Amino acid sequence: MFTQHLSDDPGKNQSLWQRSPHNPLIPARAQDWCKDFLANSMILEIDGSLIMYVEGSTDSTEQIGAFTCPLADIEKGEWTAHPSNPILRVSEGSFDSGSVFDPSVVRFGDEYRMYYSATKGDPHDQAKLLSDRVHDDLPTSSNEQTIGAAIAEDPFRFTKLGREPVMEGRCPHVVQHEGTLYMFFVKVEDEGYRIYLAISEDGVDFHEVNDGPILTVSAPGEWDSQTVTTPQVIKDDGYFCMLYAGDDRSLDDPSGIGLAVSEDLVHWNKIDGNPIFVTGPPGQFDSATIACPILREFNGKYYLWYAGSDRSIRDGLHSQVGMAILEPSKG
Repeated sequence: MFTQHLSDDPGKNQSLWQRSPHNPLIPARAQDWCKDFLANSMILEIDGSLIMYVEGSTDSTEQIGAFTCPLADIEKGEWTAHPSNPILRVSEGSFDSGSVFDPSVVRFGDEYRMYYSATKGDPHDQAKLLSDRVHDDLPTSSNEQTIGAAIAEDPFRFTKLGREPVMEGRCPHVVQHEGTLYMFFVKVEDEGYRIYLAISEDGVDFHEVNDGPILTVSAPGEWDSQTVTTPQVIKDDGYFCMLYAGDDRSLDDPSGIGLAVSEDLVHWNKIDGNPIFVTGPPGQFDSATIACPILREFNGKYYLWYAGSDRSIRDGLHSQVGMAILEPSKG
């Protein structure tokens, strides 16, 4: 179990990780559609290869692409762009006419389902406004906080499900468990994100679980006292692990990665040794923010992919994909 390699000391946990010498693995400007920034959102393993679904931005328009890497080559950090990128684009005159981003892909029955964030405008406007504490002008309508869905038989060719969103919220991460889809997503509350949960039996009609968030911020003074966001959930030896990004100052410029555990996907407890991973030193590509943590175990090692930026959103986000490795035998 992943947690058995961690302690109650955040500093010790952070020291377990070795950043890849190939960082950033996938840089901004990897292709024209993501020349401003690029961030990972989801990884699938299919037929000995990894598919990384990413969001990329050019001129304030975010769209969704995919990169692949043979499982045997993950430490080399050589990811290949899919020739059809971006594989999911904005739609004129729809709820997702401004940007599509935060893709989460899950196998459901005989199909792949993609759930994604969508806006009619610039998706970072809200974060900029909140960072400046301009409360009266916050774009809190459903037009700026929606989740869309798309389906495919091929994991690279998705067709959107209609012209209406399936949920209000942002940053979905979907897990299939015993025939039910569990969607973790975020909403704004008190100038920060909180993580919520909705479930669905058919992949279209979702209803929220509980009357509030299933993971919220910590007490004032803690590293994640302002915001918790970009949840990613894996099953690990009978338990579920949620990695999430957090910060004590702003809505959408996370400074650390935390871990929470659950037995039922509904009730979550943060571990005492958070944050387990933090921003890099000055001058590095991930020195300002880190988010979108994706954890996988292969051949006894734990691989953490993440989006790192050397600039905040207000300074012009410049996120790129990085990787860190935890090798228990060396911990």
